[in-house]
Order: sequence, then C-alpha cells, then structure tokens
Amino acid sequence: MPQKPAKNAPSKTEKSAVPSVAKAFDIIELLVGVEGGLTMNEMVAALGRTMGEIYRIVIYLTEREFLTQHPETGKYAMTLKLFELSHRHDPTKRLISNALPILERIAATTEQSCHLGVLNRNNVLVLTSAPSPRPAGYAVRTGAIFPVERTSSGHVILAFAAQDEQDRYINRLPKAEQATTAQRLATIRENGFEDTASTMINGVRNLCVPVFDIRGITAAITTGFIAQNDPIATADETLAALRSAASELSALLGFRVSQSPFAASLLP
Repeated sequence: MPQKPAKNAPSKTEKSAVPSVAKAFDIIELLVGVEGGLTMNEMVAALGRTMGEIYRIVIYLTEREFLTQHPETGKYAMTLKLFELSHRHDPTKRLISNALPILERIAATTEQSCHLGVLNRNNVLVLTSAPSPRPAGYAVRTGAIFPVERTSSGHVILAFAAQDEQDRYINRLPKAEQATTAQRLATIRENGFEDTASTMINGVRNLCVPVFDIRGITAAITTGFIAQNDPIATADETLAALRSAASELSALLGFRVSQSPFAASLLP
C-alpha cells in the first residue's frame, strides 16, 4: 500500500494550480507507480484526500480512457493512452520547429551563421541551420555529419551528459588524449559554453552552447564565428546572444534551469 505523502507547505506551483487539474495529476502520478492499480478507497488513503474530492475525477479519467477499472477487483489502473499521446509528437520535429526561428534571429542580429547539432552515435548530426545574411561567409549545411572528436557541439553535449556516457567516450580515445578531453569537458561544464578555434576550418572560432529539454541535455547551438572587417557584433556579443537563445529554446522544450545541477554555469 503506498505511503501517504508528507504534508508540506504549499509551493508556489501548488498555490496557483487549478484544484481539479491538480487532483487529476495526483491520481495519474500515483497510479503510474503502482502495479496492478488501486481501489478508490486506497487512492483516498494514499493521497490524503476525501472520497468526495477524487470520486468524480477518477470517473471522468476512466470515461476518457486514461484509467481502466478491473471488473472483479474494482481497482483502477493506467491505460496506455498517455503513452500513445506522447508518441504522436516527434521530439525531433518539435526541436527543429522551435529552434529554427531562434537560429534565424541569431543570424540576423549577429550576421554570423549558426546551426543546431545533436549526437548520433559517434557523430554530430546538424538538424537545422541558419546562414549569415551577408553575401559571403561560413556556414554548415543542414544534414551534415561530423565525428564527435572534431566538433565543439559534440563536446558541449557530452559535457552535460551522464558521467557514464562521458566515460564511454573518453575510454574510446587514445590514452594520450583522455586526460585532456576530460579536462575539456570539465571546463565546458564549469563555463556553460565552449569558445575555441575550429579544428576543421582555419580562422573560424567555434562558439557553442548547450540546449536542454525536460530530460536533460539534448543538443547544442554553434556559431562558426568569422572576424569581419565591419562586424555588427563582436565574438563576446555573439556568444551572449547564443547563450540567451539557448536558454529561450531550452525553456520552450520544458527545461527549467533552476532545477538543474548546472544552473550556475547556464545562466546567461
């Protein structure tokens, strides 16, 4: 039988919640963690609520097929409806659709190209990009694939990935490169970005920042900064624009920087 949750002072979120919606989510979150389901009375006890508070909501969730009731035990359990709904929206399409207008704004305000990259096994895949509006410049095409070890994007994503994922990557490298790479990831994690010379194009300076969603690190935005004779934005100003844009995109994807262990380094 689930333990009755401790009653703490209501948070800001709880104070602003719609009561019926809050109760519905309480019921869903309770049943997700219980194999075999619970009776109405067991839910009342587990949630610390009265029958009157949850009865109509349980019935409504059942009518909408989010819950199902066992005909013999009377226990209510989750159906697969939430799972089905969550898979109707491709997370990659959502990432691209939210990112593209932000990338285009960066390119317009800095006159530097930028692109969004994700890890794809041992490579970085460029999901979308925005070119500089100048008649001549440097750009990375959408769909391009690069080895992780040659990119800032790959290292920035790995810097905020789980430790075991970092360790697997580092252990695949030649022994002579492992300590340097570990230090590089630690520095990125501490700073919240990478600012380094490109390993592929002479004269290009990689400015790269992480993008997060509700699960954690998901992508990186990179500008291949080229020094122009009449720049509209300096490298520092471009990096600031990137960090602000990455924070905006992450928020659109459900990430809350205040809840992250990297909060101190991620605030622009």
